[in-house]
Amino acid sequence: MRRWVLWIVLVVLLSGCAPWIGLQNIDLGMTKAEVMQQMGKPNNASGSGNEEYLWYIPANRFWERYYVHLVNGKVEAYGQLGSQSEQPK
Repeated sequence: MRRWVLWIVLVVLLSGCAPWIGLQNIDLGMTKAEVMQQMGKPNNASGSGNEEYLWYIPANRFWERYYVHLVNGKVEAYGQLGSQSEQPK
């Protein structure tokens, strides 16, 4: 019985380690309001002119950074920082 309890606890802990970032719900061309509805308020935002970056950091994987790049208020690119071939400016 103790082994089953140990296995259940282990499975719950390991499944809780995956970050929940709603990037799978983001599509190119979405508006900033639609992005924030899917992903929530960003941890940080930066940009100038007609370009803006929304930065997201999962609470349980604080070393990872995710971004949404908006141009003229619409999604131009998104993903995990460091996973793309070209870094955002």
